Amino acid sequence: MASASTSNALTSVEVPRLLLRTASLAGADARGLAADADLPAWSLPAGTGMVPAPLVTRLWELLERALGDPQVGLTVAGRRVFGDFGLYDYLITASATLRDAMSAAAGYLHLITTPSRVETLADTGQSVTYAYRCPGSGSRGEELCLQFAVAAFCAGAQALTRQRIVPTAVTFPQRPSRSAAAFTDALGTSRIDFGAPAATFTFRTADLDLPLPTADPVLATILGRYAAVFPAPEPATWHKRFQQRLDEALDAGSPSLGVMARQLAMSTRTLQRRLTDNETTWRAELDAARRRRAGGAGLDAGLAGEPDAAKLARQLRYADPRSARRALRRWAAKSAETDR
Repeated sequence: MASASTSNALTSVEVPRLLLRTASLAGADARGLAADADLPAWSLPAGTGMVPAPLVTRLWELLERALGDPQVGLTVAGRRVFGDFGLYDYLITASATLRDAMSAAAGYLHLITTPSRVETLADTGQSVTYAYRCPGSGSRGEELCLQFAVAAFCAGAQALTRQRIVPTAVTFPQRPSRSAAAFTDALGTSRIDFGAPAATFTFRTADLDLPLPTADPVLATILGRYAAVFPAPEPATWHKRFQQRLDEALDAGSPSLGVMARQLAMSTRTLQRRLTDNETTWRAELDAARRRRAGGAGLDAGLAGEPDAAKLARQLRYADPRSARRALRRWAAKSAETDR
């Protein structure tokens, strides 16, 4: 089941074109992969536009299978050059410093994909840690997307500055890789942790302050005005972002307070305090997320059809089928009261 945060997500056609170009160079049937992913025919020729993000996630999985390459995200990142992503890339290359380029990459990411985002997770003064968020259900396609994004940012830092920049740390949420050497070669560091709460990469402050040889303030201003024609989605509040992350975690399994706190890189006490500041609680948010999930499955209209109790519990992530039925009845009663 797709969560509410991913159901309307879009990705620029420039991304699947890069994947399909990689497939062609490896001798795979690019057109067949595009058809299997249900990509619309209009998206394959040159041009601009956006396609549903789940189709691109599916293409990642198909590409891995076709090439027999479990690190295909790293492979595609190695094929990427600045210019592949059009306006987005030119906004980055026209920046004054690597730090400014990272700000442009984060600020204009909606030109490439929504609702993925780049966040500054920590700034110690000596280094800055960035997190790449790719909302989804924790699918294999999402793991490959995160591989690509982190590797592309690390390789991009060197391409932009024309200097050897080694990230001080990299993390991935996926399981430990059997081919760690491939990650070390692609990222330039062996300081890579798997099974982490998020995909992150850390750059030294001294590297971020390096000037870019391609800096062009006049062009940056012109491109910025043009990019403003394609505004970013309305910024979400912390509470809204938390709800989106909880929906994603619920898609993937049965999240606990501790699990959500780790994913948000905070302690459970801090998370509880943030929820209190937003006049809510963990229990209330989990109940609301389950109700949203029930609505997405068409189960919130009441008990018509009496769905199988065990199946209902699995869908709503309850350990006890009776708890799932009680919740469904409670939501139905609330809906009835609202309609009066």
